[in-house]
Amino acid sequence: MTATTPLKVIIIGGGPIGLTLAQILTSAGVDFTILERRSTVTPEEGAGIAIGPTSFRLYDQLGLLPQMEAISTPIPHKHVLQRDGKVYNSYEFHLRACHGRAMAFLHRLDLVTTLFSTLPDSAKAKIHVNKSLSDITLTPEGVTVTCADGTSYNGTLVIGADGVHSKTRKIMNSLSNAPESETLPFETTFQGLFGNFPRLSLPGSEIEPGHDWECHSGGVSSQFFVGRDRGWFIIYRPLPGGPTRERIDYTDEDIKQFAEDVKDMHVTNKLTFGDVFKNVNKAGLTQLQEGAVKNRSWKRIGLVGDACDKITPNVGLGYNNGVLDVIVLGNLLKKLNESGEEITEEKVGKLFKEYQAERKEFSEKVDDAARGVIRTVTHTGFMKYLLDRWINPVLGLDKLYGSKVMGPLMAKQQVLEWLEEKNGIDGNIPWAHKGLVVTKA
Repeated sequence: MTATTPLKVIIIGGGPIGLTLAQILTSAGVDFTILERRSTVTPEEGAGIAIGPTSFRLYDQLGLLPQMEAISTPIPHKHVLQRDGKVYNSYEFHLRACHGRAMAFLHRLDLVTTLFSTLPDSAKAKIHVNKSLSDITLTPEGVTVTCADGTSYNGTLVIGADGVHSKTRKIMNSLSNAPESETLPFETTFQGLFGNFPRLSLPGSEIEPGHDWECHSGGVSSQFFVGRDRGWFIIYRPLPGGPTRERIDYTDEDIKQFAEDVKDMHVTNKLTFGDVFKNVNKAGLTQLQEGAVKNRSWKRIGLVGDACDKITPNVGLGYNNGVLDVIVLGNLLKKLNESGEEITEEKVGKLFKEYQAERKEFSEKVDDAARGVIRTVTHTGFMKYLLDRWINPVLGLDKLYGSKVMGPLMAKQQVLEWLEEKNGIDGNIPWAHKGLVVTKA
C-alpha cells in the first residue's frame, strides 16, 4: 500500500461495539465499512445494558452525553435478598464515590438506535446490512472481505466486532493455524433468562427507579434493574448437564420452562419472578460463556469485545470492556492514519500488539471478578455461601474490592486523545488520562 493511500478499516458486526467504533472512527477521520449479517443494526432483543463511568466519558467526548443520559437511568443502589424476599444486605455502589458517576442502565435497542442515528449520513452510508461474512483474504496491499452474497470489500485491516460466536475469529484461527484450544475458547457453565417489562405494569409499581435488586441463593440468582419507564431482569443458574464449549440454541419452550422453574423466587422484597414474567415485553434465554482468547489478532485481523473476551453479565462490564477496546484502537488507528507512512502488515501487526498489551491487565481483572461473582451469588460451594450471606454484609467486601482493586485500575483506562471532555467528573480516584485539554482564553 502506498503512503498516499488512506487507512480503511473493515468492521465485521454492527452491534453496540461495532457502532461505538464507527462513532470513534468518524471523529478520528478514519474511513471504515461495517458489514452486519442481520437485516438491521437496531434489532429488538429485549435486553438491557449497563453503562459505566468510562463509557460515559467517551460519550462526553463524542458529544453524545445528553442523548445517553436521556435514555439511561443511574443505578446507584443495590439490595440483596433471599429467595423468600428477606433483604440481608443493602448499600450504594462504589462507582459514584470513586469515579463521580454511578453505573446506569438502558435498553439495548435505545443504545444502538442512538449510536446509529447520531452518525452523519456519510457514515451511515458505510454500514451495510444482510452481509454475512464468508471469507477474509490477505493481500499485499491489505485485506479483501467476501460476504455470503458474493460481494467483496477491500481495506487495510479487519476488526471483528461480531460477538461471542465470531466468524472473524474462526477465519483468523484457520488462517493462522491456531491451536485447537483457540477454536472454542469460551466455556459455558451458566445460562441466563433475560427480558424487560413496563415498570408501571407491576403490582408493586411504586418501586423507585435507580435500584438493583439481587436474589442470591443456592443454584439460582437474579438481577432486577428498575428504570424510569421499564425494568430489566436476568436470572442465572448452572447449565443443566454441566459445562460445555459447544453452542446451544434455545426454544420458546425452554424459556417458558425456565420461567416456570423460578416463578416463586423473589426478585424484590415484594415481587416474585412470576409477578414480573406475566407482564414481560420480550424475553430470551442464552448461554453465558466465559473466557478470553490468547491472541486478539493475527497480521491484519483483530478482535474486540465479546469476540475475544467474554464475561458473565453480573458485574455490568461486558459492553464497557468492549468500549475500552475500541477507545484504545481508536487512538492507535488515528496515529497510524496521520503518520503519512506506508501502512504495512508489520505496522498493523505492531498496532494490534500494542492494543492487546494495553488491555491485558484490566481485562484479566474483570474476567476474574465476573467469574468469582457469578459463583458467589449462586452459592457454588459452602465458602461462597458463607462469603455472600455472612462475611460480605458485615465487612462490606464488595465496596472494598471495588474501591481498592477495580477502582484504581478503572481510573487508568484511556479516553480519546484528540477530544475534550466538556463535562468531566472526578471522584475520589482521579482519572489518569484526561483527553485533549483546551486552554480557556
